[in-house]
Amino acid sequence: MKVIVVANRKGGVGKTTTVVSLGHGLAMKGKNVLLVDVDPQGHVATALGMDPEPGLFDLLVGGARLYNVTRQARDRLWVLPGTARTATAQTVLVVEGAPDDTLNRAIRRDVNAKLDYIILDTSPSVGRLQEMALTMADLVIVPTAVDFLSSRGIVDLVRELRELKADTAKNWKGRLFGILPTFHDDVTTESRANLEELKGAFGDLVLPPVHRATVLRECTALGETVFETAPTSRAAEEYAALVWKVLDER
Repeated sequence: MKVIVVANRKGGVGKTTTVVSLGHGLAMKGKNVLLVDVDPQGHVATALGMDPEPGLFDLLVGGARLYNVTRQARDRLWVLPGTARTATAQTVLVVEGAPDDTLNRAIRRDVNAKLDYIILDTSPSVGRLQEMALTMADLVIVPTAVDFLSSRGIVDLVRELRELKADTAKNWKGRLFGILPTFHDDVTTESRANLEELKGAFGDLVLPPVHRATVLRECTALGETVFETAPTSRAAEEYAALVWKVLDER
């Protein structure tokens, strides 16, 4: 089983779209996938046409078991949803001085042995839950809009990952899997230039980009993934490429 964390220190870069697209794509390839919403906005459930629930709060604060707070979204795809109460859970964890592995232990104690992937959607803000999510990651994917401000968010997160790796007490075994350029526009000079800058700075860590597409916004409104709304679209092909790259990871 692999744990994938999708993160960026800037909002509006396509984190949730990446989480649900990757998760559903892996499920369609026969993998059992759990999506965990660590963002207080609680958008993962909404993006899949489900009602947000305080599942993560109930797990971490209410003492609920994982199997009581997860919901099946699609065949082979489950969601541990969240709401604004996730922020309250984070406050409680800070006040109680909860250790780094609190989130990891709460999830893994009831994980079915047949589960292949856990994918976490994180908040752009720095907080205790976001730190806990990163410490349990095997792989970190960083979506970034191809603009200057989003690129700054990458720098901050990469620095955080390096500090995490250097902290021998945490013994983090994970790594940065890749940087996923989103909202790319071949026509725009700025977008092309920023993509080249990303490649210059991070080399092979830069994944093939996902282009700006109206259909991705429509998916969210419909509560569907791109593989349901527009399976033959370029956006679907681009997210399918990410799915295959994750499947090829050893």
